[in-house]
Amino acid sequence: MEIILLKDVEKVGKKGEVINVRDGFGRNFLLPRALALPATRANRVSNEKQKERAAVRKTHKKEDAQSLATNLASLVIQLEVKTGEKDKLFGSVTAQDVVRALKEKGFTLNKRQIHIPEPIRNLGSHTVTVELEADVKTSLRVEVVKKKNGIKSGNQS
Repeated sequence: MEIILLKDVEKVGKKGEVINVRDGFGRNFLLPRALALPATRANRVSNEKQKERAAVRKTHKKEDAQSLATNLASLVIQLEVKTGEKDKLFGSVTAQDVVRALKEKGFTLNKRQIHIPEPIRNLGSHTVTVELEADVKTSLRVEVVKKKNGIKSGNQS
């Protein structure tokens, strides 16, 4: 029996593939669970159109990611952090801190897209990697500076 897989099926095939399976496996397992469709002419044409649309979406998504990568490459993020004696940081700068700073500049990213090679625990300039797509990566410069003390002067009663 020839079928078109609608979802990835372990040890059988990937979504969109046209494969041959035993009749009983196709009729009793794959078709009732909506994991596959019979490989009729109409279903094959529909499958090809879906593959074409997915390819177009993927190229558009990659182009968008590449343009965002060029914007991020020229960007410098400045993070103000609290420090203690000898300018030692309280804690470290995390991917979430970088995401917040990017959001303030108008970029929406996920913390899983930010890769910091080792925890940032000191002041200065650091480089982090931003992975926008599987094959679209860029580097981002992060400046870690000492936070100004916000002590108010005036009457203290």
